[in-house]
Amino acid sequence: MFRLMPPQRHDADPDRSEVLRHIRENLGCDLGRAIRAFNSMRNKKSMVLTYDMVHRQWRGCDWVPPEDADKVTLLTRTINELKRELAYLKTTVRRHEKEIGLLERKRSAKRNQEEEEEEEEVPAPAPEAEQQPIPVEEKAAAVEDKNEWFRAMRAALDEGEGVSSPS
Repeated sequence: MFRLMPPQRHDADPDRSEVLRHIRENLGCDLGRAIRAFNSMRNKKSMVLTYDMVHRQWRGCDWVPPEDADKVTLLTRTINELKRELAYLKTTVRRHEKEIGLLERKRSAKRNQEEEEEEEEVPAPAPEAEQQPIPVEEKAAAVEDKNEWFRAMRAALDEGEGVSSPS
C-alpha cells in the first residue's frame, strides 16, 4: 500500500506532516498508530519508505516519477548512491583485510618465538654411548615386584567378597 507512495514532506509537528496524514487516511487510524506505522516503515530493515535527501521528502521504495526524464534522473541518482556505498564498503573490506594480515603476521611471529623458546628449554638427549643398559637382574626384580603387588590386591579383594555392604 505504501511502497508506491509519492514523495511527501514530514514535519516534527505531527499535525503538519504530509506523510502522517497520508498514512492516517489510508489506514483509517489515529495519529499514534500512524506514527508507529511510519517509524516501522522507515526502518532500515523494512525499507518501505525511503528518504530522498535531495528533496528532503519521504517516498515509497518502489515509486518512480510519471515523466520519463524524471525517471532517468531518479535512477541515475540511485545508481550513484549505490556506487558510493559500494566504494565505502570496498575500502572498509580492504582496511579489515590489512588488519587481519597484521594480526596473522604477529601471530606467526609469536608462534615462531615460542617454538624457539621451547627448543631452548628442552634438554638434548644424552648420546647413546653414555646411556647404560639396565641389567637383566634389575628388570626381573621389577617384574617380580609388580606381580607380587597384583597377587596381594587379588587376595585382598577375595577376602572382601564374603562381606556384604549394608543396604
